[in-house]
Amino acid sequence: MTTYNGLAAATYDGPTAAVLDWLAGIGGAGLVEIAGAQELSAAAATARLRRLERDGLVEAVRLLHGCPALYVITRAGLRAAGRGELAPPRVSSSGFAHLLECGRVARSLEQALGERYSIHSERELRAWERAAGTALASAELGFGPSGARERHRPDLVCWPVAGASAGRSVAIEVELTVKAPRRLGEIVRGWARSRLIAGVVYYAAPAALRALERAVADQQAAAQVHVLGLERAGELPPALAAG
Repeated sequence: MTTYNGLAAATYDGPTAAVLDWLAGIGGAGLVEIAGAQELSAAAATARLRRLERDGLVEAVRLLHGCPALYVITRAGLRAAGRGELAPPRVSSSGFAHLLECGRVARSLEQALGERYSIHSERELRAWERAAGTALASAELGFGPSGARERHRPDLVCWPVAGASAGRSVAIEVELTVKAPRRLGEIVRGWARSRLIAGVVYYAAPAALRALERAVADQQAAAQVHVLGLERAGELPPALAAG
């Protein structure tokens, strides 16, 4: 029985352990998404998060005024959940909103896609690709200054569940800010050339959406790269939703 801080992970009740397990994979999310993922009331989810926070397995981060708290898994939480191969998320002032939005998008995809796909984070994909020694659902961008092949990983991956979908995975990007045109074009071109995924969906804020639409047009990538507004999180274009 694995213990941390004198506590056995097996002593948590089912819903608390499920919250810990979900956060271990996704990395971080708001209360609404965590409660919804486990079909808990806000009060019940809050009580379980407070327990996990007291035990050092989850951290509540509050950086932006008016935004909900972001609950993130800690390194101790990853060990307690049996996911020691994963790195804890890095929370910065610039990345706070992005992590919060990724949690919301992940939950929206879980609701929309049901049992056909499982939703996984960039951190999980990174660990899988490291173990496999090859790209699994990333865009190849050519060779970097060191001569090593450069890879761009999506924020989330919709992975086909065995027996439920015979299709390839779908990459998900959450774009809140505008990237430099050259860098954005390079990433879009990488996704357009990828044969590892069925396609990529960008859920984008208004300013980023316009820049993405230009990049997709410039790279003639519309068959592979789909751009939707953030308000449509969880929706997949018909060609991808069909599996």
